[in-house]
Amino acid sequence: MKRTVKSVVLCAGVLWSALAFAEPKSADDWYKEGETQYNLGNFDKAADAFKQGYALEAVDSKKPAYLYNVAQAYRQGKKCKDAGFFYKRYLSLKEQDTAKPLKPEKRTEIEGWIAELDECEKSQDSIAKKTPDTTMPPGPTTTTKPPTIKTTTPSTTATTRPMPTTPTTPTTTAQVETGTSTTTEPSDGGDGGDVHASATAAAPTLISARFTGGVAKISAGNLTVPVEPTFDLFVGYPIAVSPVLTIDVGGNFTFTPVPYTNAGTMQKKTGTLISALADVGATYAVVPKIGIRADVGVGVLAFGGISDPGNPFTQMGAGTTGSLAMFAVRAGLSGDYAVTPNVVVTITPIAFTYSPAKSGLRDDIKSLTRLDFMLGLGYRM
Repeated sequence: MKRTVKSVVLCAGVLWSALAFAEPKSADDWYKEGETQYNLGNFDKAADAFKQGYALEAVDSKKPAYLYNVAQAYRQGKKCKDAGFFYKRYLSLKEQDTAKPLKPEKRTEIEGWIAELDECEKSQDSIAKKTPDTTMPPGPTTTTKPPTIKTTTPSTTATTRPMPTTPTTPTTTAQVETGTSTTTEPSDGGDGGDVHASATAAAPTLISARFTGGVAKISAGNLTVPVEPTFDLFVGYPIAVSPVLTIDVGGNFTFTPVPYTNAGTMQKKTGTLISALADVGATYAVVPKIGIRADVGVGVLAFGGISDPGNPFTQMGAGTTGSLAMFAVRAGLSGDYAVTPNVVVTITPIAFTYSPAKSGLRDDIKSLTRLDFMLGLGYRM
């Protein structure tokens, strides 16, 4: 009797296990499987699991999250073409989602990723097309020419063609809301609760420095001041507002020599215009490696080197007891080209500095203005 009971229990256990094994996975099961594989770094398996979940998902509003997760997995697996395709498909579905539309900031972020992935795909295609593009037979070569086998690059993208797109994507997977899941909806800045905010950002930068040099045209009343050399140094702290926008907050320092002839001694002298400004610069990445930057600074301009009587800048040529300090405001527009992630070449086609005249300068000098044209280098670490 005991043996009979044990046999029944054993058979029931085996039958239950078989039934559980045979039961097909739901969309939620595939999502959990994909999340597990993603966290383990098995990105190809994670992408396949999220695809299975997408195919089984019956709720249309949940489907975009699966596509986003597939793109995330492919991007982490360094499959640029596949990642770009699924990011584009995600954006295409979200455009049709009127209940939980994607916020503009999130769309801009994803579009930035797509742009980088497109560049990565072009680079990979260029490498694949380089010669030689044939296989090599093992062992010693023979007089008979071996057959040439063209190799092709396997494609892992989906069978449907990508929709028109815009660039983007963070590092975490999207969370799918399920009817049975107790997971709460994330607060992610308006991407409809489908996507978590990025958990892994680019490595933080500590300092941004830019040194430029060029020429300046100074205007000082009725005086004719020839074009002079000028130098500018900016040091600040960079703040990444988005993948395409960076704000630098810091200090800007300029130095411009101003040669003149002393009217009394006829000696050649050199005055100096030195400014120290609190500066804010905003750099917007137009395309990868190329950015446009605008700077605005407010501070002090010191006019030195005119203490000797006979200089052409002061009233009646009287000397000063030191440098003349005056208010200064400066605005500049630059273009940047990133040579490396840390080094940029910058060109400033125009920068304008204005200072109201300080008491003691000639009556016809109502203000000191300067137009600069400069070239230089920037470094961020």
